[in-house]
Amino acid sequence: MSGSVAGSAAGLSLDVAPGLWEISTSGAVSGVPQIPADMLAGMQPEQRLIAQGMVLAIVAQASVPHRLQFCVTPQQVRQGLDLNRVGGRNCRRTVRSSSPAGLDMQVDCGGRDWMRGVVHLRVLDRSTLIGDVDVHEEIEGTSAGIRQSVHGRWLGAACGDVPSFD
Repeated sequence: MSGSVAGSAAGLSLDVAPGLWEISTSGAVSGVPQIPADMLAGMQPEQRLIAQGMVLAIVAQASVPHRLQFCVTPQQVRQGLDLNRVGGRNCRRTVRSSSPAGLDMQVDCGGRDWMRGVVHLRVLDRSTLIGDVDVHEEIEGTSAGIRQSVHGRWLGAACGDVPSFD
């Protein structure tokens, strides 16, 4: 079956095969984001320690390579990319360019604390996707950056028990 991941409303399209996909990421982190002081002030001392430990664990995990498998259904291929999944609901997504061969997009989440990211995806063929994600955030005057390289490969048409990418 021929198809492309296409955004009906936005006209986005990535020409990839439906079926089982594996995405590998690797990257690096610079800086450590801080938990807002007003949020920490409302916590018990042991809750603060747990929250700060979780932030450090998240930062440490961003530098560790990861692999994720998921199923892309034929319906998802027809319906396309759901940009509401990138960033948060209060974020603005600006598609710089989109074609069956790739997507370049900026995500901006504003406010007193902010996050800004750039997503670059390239379809090498219907079974191979590469790209990178570069995110910078500032929380209460401290900044952090995460840069991830992404490599996706199609494993086959059958997904077995692997959940779809919803």
